[in-house]
Amino acid sequence: MKKRSQLVIPIFIPHEGCPYRCAFCNQSKITGAHERSDQEMVQETIKIYLDALDSNNLPDKREVAFYGGSFTGLAIERQTNLIDAVIPWIISGHIESIRISTHSLLVDDINISFLKDNFVQIVELGIQSTNNDVLNAVGRPCRLATVKDAVKSIRKRNLSLGLQLMPGLPKDDETTFLKSVEDVISLRPDFVRIYPTLVIKNTALFKMYSRGEYLPWSLDRMLQLVKAAMIEFEKAEIPVIRVGLHSDPSMLENLVDGPYHPSFRYLVDSLIAMDKMVSMIERLKNIPPELTFIVPSKKVSLYLGHKKSNIQKIKKIFGINNIILKQTGDHEELKLVA
Repeated sequence: MKKRSQLVIPIFIPHEGCPYRCAFCNQSKITGAHERSDQEMVQETIKIYLDALDSNNLPDKREVAFYGGSFTGLAIERQTNLIDAVIPWIISGHIESIRISTHSLLVDDINISFLKDNFVQIVELGIQSTNNDVLNAVGRPCRLATVKDAVKSIRKRNLSLGLQLMPGLPKDDETTFLKSVEDVISLRPDFVRIYPTLVIKNTALFKMYSRGEYLPWSLDRMLQLVKAAMIEFEKAEIPVIRVGLHSDPSMLENLVDGPYHPSFRYLVDSLIAMDKMVSMIERLKNIPPELTFIVPSKKVSLYLGHKKSNIQKIKKIFGINNIILKQTGDHEELKLVA
């Protein structure tokens, strides 16, 4: 089945509606959005995105997303004002729906019902971690029980649910984060985002870092942990739709330290691909000096690895002289021809 194409038009409302200032957060620096979005700005942004499309080949799904704040924490007049700017585009058929992000503490049956009645189809919750020590360390007063209540309200109105996690926060480690992954899987979200913790200027985490109270994770350590998390989500059939922050110029300008890579998702997927090849080789009784893998054509670069690193590592591990990757149809599975 052909995957539906999608257009998500982002509207940033940095920090709006959120009464908290978590240690890691500075949405203005991350998104580069400094002006307050009003109806005119929302409508102009939508127009710019739609005008750039081929009218004869529009994405199957087109939605507007309000990011960077806690939408349900906004005054109802402000929520209405922002949504009203989108509704004409929905009525005309150019936009299908709206998605919002918010804080679990700011979700209840009443505000979710309001969203449902106003074309919102997706609600994302930034939970970051389910470990109380981690949450306390970053000043985030939200427990798993609260997240469960928010999820219940969202599901009651049949809205789609996305959950966001942040590995590598203060007090976090492999064990606590994978427990958070387990907890998230138990909530059965429709999708997940994973944002490795970065040190951004003008945040409480930056102050902790400057005082030597917080040590960012290395890129290799973070890659291994996110790989483990993604394997668990894949087993649970929960898609991970985003890994790592978008490479926005403002974010890069304000990035101080941490496991950032512009192709973080590719590196993780490549590690998973290498593990699959290694597992197949390990099942051979006798390993020949040359091996051939049949690889889906769209995933050849993943199996090769960054600068062919996967091939080089596998050859070294097993003492293989040559590894050949032959392309096949995109819907085929990886196969080893010994």
